[in-house]
Amino acid sequence: MDTALIGGDFLPGSNGRPKQIGGARELLQRAAVRLTVPLGGFVYDPSLGSRLYELKPGGSGLNEKALAMAQEALRALPQVTVERAQCSGDPPAAVVTLSCGGEKAEIEVKF
Repeated sequence: MDTALIGGDFLPGSNGRPKQIGGARELLQRAAVRLTVPLGGFVYDPSLGSRLYELKPGGSGLNEKALAMAQEALRALPQVTVERAQCSGDPPAAVVTLSCGGEKAEIEVKF
């Protein structure tokens, strides 16, 4: 069990206390944290995070690089599958599609 997060804060439950999540939703939330934190940016676990922030807009093979970087960041979560990564936008971002236990999530990471 973990505490549900929304917008960087705790998601309150119906009783006003932080809502608890488990199973696939918990794993997808952990994956989202790993993707959005720059690698080495979490002092208590320098191996947590991704290198997606290193992507440069307009480069060749950007989607393939983003896919490889997302897979690398989620290596510690074998239950979560990275289905695709699509880069675009202004400001530039990678949208990473994940699946776990029949649930899917799209995580946007700005770079």
